Amino acid sequence: MKIGPGAVSVLLPLVLLQYAVGGAFYPFLGPYLESAKGFEVRDLSLLALGAGVVNCVMPFVWGALADRVIAVNRLICLLHLSAAFSLLLFSRGAGLVMLTGLFALYTAQQQPTNSLSNALCYHNLEDPPKQFGPLRLWGSVGWALPSVPIAFWLLEGGERSLHFIIYLTFGLHLALALLFPLLPHTPPAGRREGAGSFLEDLKILFRSPGFARLLLVTFLVQAGFAIMFYLSPLALGRSLVENDIRLGWLGPIQTCGVLLEIPLFLLLPRFLRRFGYRKVLGLGIAASVVRHLVFANSTSPLMLGLASQLIAPCVVFFLIGVSLAINSIAAREVRATSQTLLALAGSGLGSVLGLATSYLLASEDSVQSSFFFASGCSVLALALLVGVRFPGEGAGREKRGA
Repeated sequence: MKIGPGAVSVLLPLVLLQYAVGGAFYPFLGPYLESAKGFEVRDLSLLALGAGVVNCVMPFVWGALADRVIAVNRLICLLHLSAAFSLLLFSRGAGLVMLTGLFALYTAQQQPTNSLSNALCYHNLEDPPKQFGPLRLWGSVGWALPSVPIAFWLLEGGERSLHFIIYLTFGLHLALALLFPLLPHTPPAGRREGAGSFLEDLKILFRSPGFARLLLVTFLVQAGFAIMFYLSPLALGRSLVENDIRLGWLGPIQTCGVLLEIPLFLLLPRFLRRFGYRKVLGLGIAASVVRHLVFANSTSPLMLGLASQLIAPCVVFFLIGVSLAINSIAAREVRATSQTLLALAGSGLGSVLGLATSYLLASEDSVQSSFFFASGCSVLALALLVGVRFPGEGAGREKRGA
């Protein structure tokens, strides 16, 4: 049964906690590894690269299972339960090789839950383009919430307290696993047991107009986004410390950008109706170009802090916009596969490109060259976006011509 505009609250706890997990962990990962594990820039790039390689496979596997074998709500909760204990193993690891393997194990379970949660929402919402933006804004609230206790913890206790993020994230994973009874049951859609084949699913998707090129655009944008995601907190944190500003301000500065996502999510349905997918996605990519260029050319805490706020249009207009665009292209029976294929192209293959290049370019003291590469990827993606076809565009042109 589809969820109408007045009943989206059934999915709200999932979206809130799903992104609270990321907000408690990833913005502080670089400084945590630098202070607690003695990591340098290239170590962090290599650790993230290992996760990217694993994520070339695992999101695809989980998406296929959700479309063909197991209810997506059940799979999400199981993955969060296993991710919680994988995170504890990661925190106990030592040495670059061991930590890279344990981090890959953790992200293989945690990162695909974002795509699977999107697929769960799309399956159950009555009007995804209209309803998903206002629902997803609670993800931004969730991402921002952990920064409050973490900021107070850091300002009070110093660098030794960074281990606090592990326990907070562990608790949030367990809370998500316990949500299982509240989530709408969403079995594999539109299939009898054993019907069809996985290869046929892929043929359905790649025959859809615009699907393949949109994956290529996502691949390039996410190559730059992976650099921004892992290295910008480290660059901003170093800038704060070098200018005698407490590291505890790292969370609030990044949180401001996340909170800016909230009004943009409210505007997203209107923007999509008025401007269409191409212009909205293009706006998100353009914001990422500006953000990359600032990080490539400046070490000022003020400039980096202001540029960090551009995460809002990057996330809302591109990352969420492209997810909605893919959902509009994909048939219902392959929606979970389409979302995890998007994750494969982006956070999988795209991240591998970005982080491998970052590993080769970055020095122990500077990450600026990596951001020049990130900006180039985004500019190329913007050029390729022009040729993407979206559902209804041809019909719209014919109608206007008539």
